[in-house]
Amino acid sequence: MMSEKPVIVLIHGHGVDAAIWNAIYDELTTHYRIIKPDFSEQTRHESMDAYAEDLFSLLQSSEIESCVLVGHSMGGYIALAFAEQHPERVSGLVLLNSTAFADDEAKKQARQKAVDTMQANGSAPFIAQTVPKMFGETFSKNHTDVVQQSVQQYSTLPAEALIAGVKAMASRPDRTAVLKAAAFPVLIMAGQQDQIVPIEKSRELFTAVPNAKTVVLENAGHLGMIESPDDVITAIRDFAAGL
Repeated sequence: MMSEKPVIVLIHGHGVDAAIWNAIYDELTTHYRIIKPDFSEQTRHESMDAYAEDLFSLLQSSEIESCVLVGHSMGGYIALAFAEQHPERVSGLVLLNSTAFADDEAKKQARQKAVDTMQANGSAPFIAQTVPKMFGETFSKNHTDVVQQSVQQYSTLPAEALIAGVKAMASRPDRTAVLKAAAFPVLIMAGQQDQIVPIEKSRELFTAVPNAKTVVLENAGHLGMIESPDDVITAIRDFAAGL
């Protein structure tokens, strides 16, 4: 009997949904079983731990004992919470345009401002301001159509779900220790042009977690899977091959 394909769980970030993985999904499905949870309309969670428990339930119902977690941005925060709660279920962890550090005070204030804006005006202005910043300068110049399509696509996400995510991000703890102590391999992928998680912050994380493998995507901002899909696919495949 053929052995089952390894399982990779792709966890999307805030302000987007599971469709964000479309550019790399087909290529990865040839080698792996891919699970793409969608938390974009989830309104009841107040912490990363709650999102992580939701993911745990999904994996249990799918009878998945072990998997590689690939978390993009807020998806990385969910992956870290999951790894802290259920390390025995994690065979590898990839942070893509994400971090293990908690928010500083300035970031928490910016998140509160975002909550106030969405409570007053709904999702569309928040998405119109946030999504273009997710793309790096190189990609934005050459693909203005993709940036506009993405804004249109995600401006209909429910404000209550976006607000829940912002509050959960603001209250999350520093989880650098989870990566340092991990019994499973860790890969951190950063965008050289990332405006949301600046490359300087990612380099701080590289230093703080010397056991992690690291990749810098030179021509990507905060959406590596769209801006540098081939590089992301290669990095994930190389990482999974070494498990």
